[in-house]
Amino acid sequence: MFNSLLQTITQTISDYPAWSGGIIFSVAMVESLAIIGLVIPGVAIMFTIGALIGNGSLNLISSTLYAAAGASVGDALSFALGWHYKEKIYHFSFLTPHQNLLKKGHVFFEKYGVYSILIGRFIGPVRAIVPLVAGILDMPIKQYIPINIIASMLWAPAYLLPGFLFTSAIHSLPKEWLAFWPLSLVPFSIIVLLAIQLRKAQKT
Repeated sequence: MFNSLLQTITQTISDYPAWSGGIIFSVAMVESLAIIGLVIPGVAIMFTIGALIGNGSLNLISSTLYAAAGASVGDALSFALGWHYKEKIYHFSFLTPHQNLLKKGHVFFEKYGVYSILIGRFIGPVRAIVPLVAGILDMPIKQYIPINIIASMLWAPAYLLPGFLFTSAIHSLPKEWLAFWPLSLVPFSIIVLLAIQLRKAQKT
């Protein structure tokens, strides 16, 4: 399923480059939405987009800006949802299986306050829930907006850079080495598997 999604995104961007900005914006937005972001392979998608930047299919600056804007809007929608419904949101059916994660989000927000929006952007388990919790707990909008923008502007290049560097490195290798480039996927695959196991361990 995830491989099919990545292939669809890559193929669509390749076939319709004029749509690339909207696609990047939409992917980053959905990946940032409360709960929904937990089931979207955001790291893999951003890596793929970064790779497309590295091979020249996409522009670095505009892609980064679209990704940052999408992430900011996605977080803002989650914040607005929490701000509007407050504690009523705990009774929503789609949140029933995620009560433990909501509790973790509460603890995280109470520990770091306004900075939880910035720090949480880079922590998988709470990334898709902290803006929602911030809204539920009535974080002032005038505090939320600037920290959300800063977090999104830092997140976008951080998540696009690995794919960009990976593809750029491959293109800079001598031609005779390119036949062996799949071997470089081994350490990357190991890192991804370790990250998945760590995420599972944090959920238990």
